[in-house]
Formats: sequence, structure tokens, C-alpha cells
Amino acid sequence: MQREKAPGAPVFRNEWKHLISPSDRAQLRTRLSAVAYQDPHAIDGRYKIRSLYFDTISDRVLREKIDGVSVREKFRIRYYSSRPA
Repeated sequence: MQREKAPGAPVFRNEWKHLISPSDRAQLRTRLSAVAYQDPHAIDGRYKIRSLYFDTISDRVLREKIDGVSVREKFRIRYYSSRPA
């Protein structure tokens, strides 16, 4: 989630990843099932997401990310199965 603190201030994205126990996972699934539905395209409740990212010959996308440019372009091909069609 991106949020601007003040006009003209840089925008930062933060992510926190956590390991959860199997019992916490089961409780979370139960709670989420009350407000969300399972993806109908999933096979056995799962699907694979594969992404291929592109950059310029001068690595512009990488450099903008490192430099903290808040509004940038991302070029990718993404597919949601075990084999591209």
C-alpha cells in the first residue's frame, strides 16, 4: 500500500512477512471465508503465478527502484498456470 504523507513528500512501500502456525492459518482461513471467496480458477485451492520482468539495456527500471523513484513503470509478463499458453 502506498500513501503520501504530505504534498510532494516521497512515497514508500513497506512489507512485513510473517510465519504463522498451522492453527493460526486455519483460523485465518475460517475468518477470511466469511468475507472472501476462493478463486474459481484455482486447482485444488492453488494456482501458480509466474512473472517475467523486463528492463532497458541501461537498467533504468532497476536504477529507478534503487534511487527511490516513487512513480515508475514496471514491464512484465505474468501468467497463472504451470505452463504458459
